Amino acid sequence: MPDLMAIVSYGFGTLFGFFLAAFFLYWLVYDLIQKKHPILRNYILIGHLRYFLEGQGEYFRQYLFADDRDEMPFNRATRTWVYKNAKNEVSVVGFGSTNDLRESGSIIFVNAPPFPSSGG
Repeated sequence: MPDLMAIVSYGFGTLFGFFLAAFFLYWLVYDLIQKKHPILRNYILIGHLRYFLEGQGEYFRQYLFADDRDEMPFNRATRTWVYKNAKNEVSVVGFGSTNDLRESGSIIFVNAPPFPSSGG
């Protein structure tokens, strides 16, 4: 009877490669059968790259690209708001503004009326 360990003797690198291949195969099948993101279902690798770069976008824009409100005809802030509304997510953004409030004609919301209340 042959020695079982001689037949099934894989090194760490081979086992790691099998694990990695199984992980990517699971990832591929999951992306093909999921229904939430059509980009991931149709363009698996490029779709994951797109979502990764979209998530890292604020770091790239800080040094390399335009601000959130510099693009035309629809800037990034408006587009993000529309995407969140389309997915029925919370689209209310608070605590600050990305608009330049020093510009003349800018609308500034305050939390109290600027006139005194009538004493009474």
